[in-house]
Amino acid sequence: MKRNLLISAILSLTITGAHAGINPFKPYMPLTEIDYAHNWSVGHDSTSIAYKPESLTQRALLPIGMLSTGILLNDNELDKRIKKEGKLSSTPLKSADFLQYSPAAILYILKIAGVQSRNDWPRMLTAHGTAAAIQFGLTQSIKNINDRERPDGHGINSFPSGHTATAFMCAQMLHREYGETVSPWISVAGYGLAATTGIFRVIANRHWCSDVMAGAAIGILSTELAYELTDILFGEHGIKRPVVVADIDETTRWKFGLYTEYSIGSDLFTSGGYGNPDARPASSIGIDASWMPWYIGPVIRAGLTQMKWTGADDLYLPDNGSVTDVYTIGAGLYMDIPLLSRLSINGQAIAGYSPSANSYSFKYQNQPLEWDIPAAMHCYANLGMTVRTSSFSSVSVHGGLDYYDKVWRSYIVGAQFNFTF
Repeated sequence: MKRNLLISAILSLTITGAHAGINPFKPYMPLTEIDYAHNWSVGHDSTSIAYKPESLTQRALLPIGMLSTGILLNDNELDKRIKKEGKLSSTPLKSADFLQYSPAAILYILKIAGVQSRNDWPRMLTAHGTAAAIQFGLTQSIKNINDRERPDGHGINSFPSGHTATAFMCAQMLHREYGETVSPWISVAGYGLAATTGIFRVIANRHWCSDVMAGAAIGILSTELAYELTDILFGEHGIKRPVVVADIDETTRWKFGLYTEYSIGSDLFTSGGYGNPDARPASSIGIDASWMPWYIGPVIRAGLTQMKWTGADDLYLPDNGSVTDVYTIGAGLYMDIPLLSRLSINGQAIAGYSPSANSYSFKYQNQPLEWDIPAAMHCYANLGMTVRTSSFSSVSVHGGLDYYDKVWRSYIVGAQFNFTF
């Protein structure tokens, strides 16, 4: 596992891109102020509204980094499942069924309401249909090849998450049509809903964290491939708004990230109950947001930690039981110090709290087993490196410490994939 984590970090850090930032209160430069000298449209350099600030290669770097993380961390020593008996039914499970389409709903509501997007109807529908076909084909092919068992034991098609792939495919379309041409805050809404879809699938015990990261990568990559094919098919016909580049002279920026972290060693502080040595933190997933007026700024974070059972046999939840995820919210400081034009050192110090005190009952070797998880302070500190992959994205890898008061101290490695403006 540690070797895979190291390979994942190296792959993510080799990603290259363009360094940029945008003032959120003046999201885009006027079209007349854009320097087109080093950019190109479909087929040739021009100042037409077919302007494309970045190539497919640059746009694909972030999802490739996400997919690398998901694949390399697929075997993350979560070898014993916490399975759920009986039928599948939960609020997060049902919510994700609808949330996966919510970014597309925003896209079409804006379009029907008359808000002009990048493309006209024929071009946009072609891109959407192509993206859906690519995403479905990739997702199902990998599921059939991988045969990974779901955390709850219901099925062997866990990797990657199809719901998450659909959600991020739709969110990336919303970003391409409106986030890059009208306001980046539209992209924030779409990516936020997509990330929530993936996290709900983890909460429902239907997916591992790596399933969600791979699903998000496939969704984004499918949309980028679809738009590239649509550009080839339509040329400049049907483009209504320019895709503009970020204002690289601005330093103030917002950052919204989807992160995943894996425990590489932990100490348990409690005795009895949750202190059973066969129960340990395994992987985490969540979202954070920061505002960077300078090289340091405030950050907020919300996420969950999946538990690993390392006993001799699987654990079974009763039919009405819930999954033992630890939820955490927190706030602190984010540091991002540039080294080169596209490379920087990053770090976080976050004071958080896990608000739910829960007791869990399981069946283990036909005997009852109780876990008690208290509500307590839950803090993080990490240090790593960030590579800017495009005008609106960056990839970070880091290592650090996860401290849950009276429960555990865990050393972690992780990756973060950011939408930045």
